[in-house]
Amino acid sequence: MEPNQEELRVQNEATIESWKDHLDLLIPIAIELGRTKLTAAAILELETQAIVQLARSTGEGVDVLADDQRLARGEIIMIEDRTGIRINEISERGN
Repeated sequence: MEPNQEELRVQNEATIESWKDHLDLLIPIAIELGRTKLTAAAILELETQAIVQLARSTGEGVDVLADDQRLARGEIIMIEDRTGIRINEISERGN
């Protein structure tokens, strides 16, 4: 028998309550624009203003990672003189 909405809400609240002492932990996150592989020789030949081509196109956005696990996808935005990420999609667990 599947739990109903109220049972799920109570379970979720209990889970959140069990984590309350850990919610202030700082967790490093990374914003990944893309990845590529280069040979050691190609890396040694890199110079200032060299361009490294990525497999991902500009319209595909960026990944938000914690411990190499994708948490979300977003897009780069400018806020005054700062760069930020607008979250467009929260990843399903395990993706």
